[in-house]
Amino acid sequence: MNRLLRPFLLLLLCLAGMAPAEHAAAIVPFVRAADLLENEQAFRFSARLKDPRTVEVHYDVAPGYYLYRENFRFAADGAQLGKAALPPGKKKFDQNFNKIVETYRDSVVILLPLRAAKGPVTLKVTSQGCADVGVCYPPIVQSATLDPKSARAPIDNLDVLPVAFNTAHTAGFTQVASSTQLDTALQGGRVSMLDFYADWCGPCKQMQRLTFSDARVKQKLAALATLQADVTRNSADDQALLKRFKLVGPPGILFFDRQGKEIAALRVIGYQPPEKFLQTLEQAAQL
Repeated sequence: MNRLLRPFLLLLLCLAGMAPAEHAAAIVPFVRAADLLENEQAFRFSARLKDPRTVEVHYDVAPGYYLYRENFRFAADGAQLGKAALPPGKKKFDQNFNKIVETYRDSVVILLPLRAAKGPVTLKVTSQGCADVGVCYPPIVQSATLDPKSARAPIDNLDVLPVAFNTAHTAGFTQVASSTQLDTALQGGRVSMLDFYADWCGPCKQMQRLTFSDARVKQKLAALATLQADVTRNSADDQALLKRFKLVGPPGILFFDRQGKEIAALRVIGYQPPEKFLQTLEQAAQL
């Protein structure tokens, strides 16, 4: 065979064996927590005074990440804020929330009317977003100090603060709300599974609706001590639990042996369909 033609023929054979794009999109990638950006890196915040009466809030959203339009909240110390001018987002029907949601990618600029400012103003903006791989971040509050006498608005600090949400726990799971409660629950001498969940996490609801509800999965889970850490409220204990296991947000599913030691190789980050999750449970059953 002509040496010049051989590479082209090999390329054609490889292309012929590739799955169509729509099938490839259905493959759930393996995700490691270390592969995910920190909250403030995925959603870079800045704010400035566009003029003495208007604040311009800007987010740079990293590729593969998005912000929810409806989860923005605004507050200010030292001034009053008018109604935020939020640009339209990309609309889609989300089965996990059973409603149409709007999201922002790449970047978004939000304008806020500023009233009755008598001096420096501390602006606080709450946002919440997710990664395409199926992991959602806790709500984060970012702030900037704005001086109406200056056009500059440096970012002062970055805090993760509690935001009120309603909670909906997974049936059959024992709730653990702190590291102390978790350590106690892991002393039962059984193989345990810990599920990190939040109401604002779409993939978490997908795990509940499609995977945890599967009859085969339920049967396998019955042999384990099933625990759940609901981090919806993003309390100090919630943040400590996530930090303990180096998770940026839910969903995250961890498995522990009978001595309470995590089996890192079985860690699940993001959504897994029933068939894939059953393979993980098969390995857990052998511990």
